[in-house]
Amino acid sequence: MNREEFKSTLKEILDNNNIGTMATIRDNKPMSRYMYFYNDGLTLYTYTRKDTYKIDDLEENPYAHILLGYEEREDKGESYVEILGKASLPEEVTPDVDEMLAKLGNLYQKLKGEDDLQAIKIDIETVRIMNDEDAEPETVEL
Repeated sequence: MNREEFKSTLKEILDNNNIGTMATIRDNKPMSRYMYFYNDGLTLYTYTRKDTYKIDDLEENPYAHILLGYEEREDKGESYVEILGKASLPEEVTPDVDEMLAKLGNLYQKLKGEDDLQAIKIDIETVRIMNDEDAEPETVEL
């Protein structure tokens, strides 16, 4: 699969899968949790409360490992992505990110209203598309 086909397949998986796991490191041990993700092209966003372990983890070590996909659906298959990304914690949520996260509805509005919302931006560094019938897994740097 060439680079453009890879990016297209990756974007399709990101566009169609919003729930995945995000692992961070705490005390030299991996910690994983389910998160809602939204993508702007090949950049991922999620959110959490400001006073959480995952924020502390990312402030200590900004790298996160994310799994998205692998939902058995006739029209989508079982492909999933393994992502290594570098997270940042924007101080302000920009209107485009706000619009993406607003799709979560009441919980997002509650957190935003309590001034307790922390967006997490993940810039993808490397990614592997797994269970792709047309290609062997290959790590690609973005």
